[in-house]
Amino acid sequence: MKKNFKNIMLCSLAGLAFAATEANASGWGLNDASIAGLGRAYSDGAMAGSDYSAIAYNPAGMQLGGTGVQLGAALINLRSDVSGTYGTNSGDANVNVKVGVPNFFAQYKVNEKTRVGLGVYVPFGLQIKYDSNWFASDHGITSDLQVVDVSPAVSYQVMDKLTLGLAVNFRHTNVFLTSSAGYGAYRNEFDLNDWGIGLTAGAMYEFNENTRVGMSFRSRSQHKIKGDSMLASGLYGYPTTTLPMDAPERILLNGYHKIGQFGLSAGLEYMRWSRFDALRLNNAKNPAEVGQRWQNTWRVAVGLDYYYSDTWTFRTGVGFDESPVPNSEWRTAAIADNDRWMFSVGTAYKTGNWTVDFGYMFLYLPTYEVHNRRQNLAGTSTTGQLDAKYSTYAHVVGLQVQYSF
Repeated sequence: MKKNFKNIMLCSLAGLAFAATEANASGWGLNDASIAGLGRAYSDGAMAGSDYSAIAYNPAGMQLGGTGVQLGAALINLRSDVSGTYGTNSGDANVNVKVGVPNFFAQYKVNEKTRVGLGVYVPFGLQIKYDSNWFASDHGITSDLQVVDVSPAVSYQVMDKLTLGLAVNFRHTNVFLTSSAGYGAYRNEFDLNDWGIGLTAGAMYEFNENTRVGMSFRSRSQHKIKGDSMLASGLYGYPTTTLPMDAPERILLNGYHKIGQFGLSAGLEYMRWSRFDALRLNNAKNPAEVGQRWQNTWRVAVGLDYYYSDTWTFRTGVGFDESPVPNSEWRTAAIADNDRWMFSVGTAYKTGNWTVDFGYMFLYLPTYEVHNRRQNLAGTSTTGQLDAKYSTYAHVVGLQVQYSF
C-alpha cells in the first residue's frame, strides 16, 4: 500500500508539473514572448526586428530597435480527447485548457552601438484540469506551473556588422498540483516555489540592411523547488517536499532576408531535454523516482512577412517541433506529449509611434498512445499499466501593443 501511494503521488507530479501538451512548444517550453513572432511560427528569433522581444530570444537583436516598450499576451486553448483503461477503470475523458501568457519588454537606445533593456516573460509553464472523477484521476487532476523570467539585458555593436548581447535571467518557479490516490479515496496536494538564475547570450551578423543571421544560447538553470505538500489526505502527513529540476539549455539559429515587400525568416532550435531523465520527489515520508528518459529535440520553422504598406504588415508561418518523449512506454497520461505541427498567421497595424500586433496559431499533434507502468530508471514498477489514446489540438491567439519613443 505504501509503495502504491508513493507511485500515485509521483504520477501526479511527474506529468502535471512538466507536461508539454499544455504548451505551444514541446517539453514544458513556451515561445510566446513575441506576438509578432507568433504570426510567423516563431521562425525569426528576433532577427526580423519587428518588436522589442529580442531579450527573450537573442539579446543581440536589441540593436535592430531604438527606445520603446511593449506589452502583450497570448491565450492558449488546448483540447485533448482521451480514452483508455487503467487498472479496473476505463472510459473517456477530455482536457480543456485555457491559459494566458503575458509579456513585457522595454529597451533604451544609449547610443548608436549600445542598447539596454528589461524583459518580463514566461519561458516555461502550463495549466491543466481534468474532471475530478476521470478514469485515471490518480495520475492528476489540477496543475498550475508558472515560470517567470525577469531579465535585464545589454547589447553592443562590437564591429560594423557584428553585435553581441547578454541577458541575465532571474527565474521564479511556482508549482501547484492536486491529484487523487487510491482510486479517488485520498487527495494529494503540492505547493512548491523556487528562484533560479541563468544567462542568454547572443550574436547577430548583418550582411546588409536586408539580410542578417543570429545565434543565441540560453543556459541551463538549476532549481530545487521546495514547499508544502499534503500526501494522501494526511495519511502520510504534511512533509516539506523538494523537486530538483533543471531548465534545459537552448540553442537558436535564425536568419532573415527582405526582398522587396517580402521578408523571409527561418529558425532552428535545439533543446537539451535529456537533462530530464527522471522525476525525483524528495521528502521525509516517501522519496521516490519515476523514469522519463527524455531526449534532446529539434524545432524548425519558416515564416513570411508581406509589407503591404507603411501601415499594414501580414504574416504567416509553419513549423515542426519534436517531442522529447521517446515512445509510448515512457509517455504518461500526465506527460502526454507528442510531436506537433504549427500553422500561423498574423498582422501588424502601425500608426504614428504605435504598433499593434495580432497572431493566431493552430497546433496539431498526431494521435498518440500511452502504454506506461510507472517504472523507475531501473525498470521497477509497483503500479499496473495504463493504456490510453490521446487526440490533441490547440488554438493560440495573441495581441500586443508597442510604443516607440
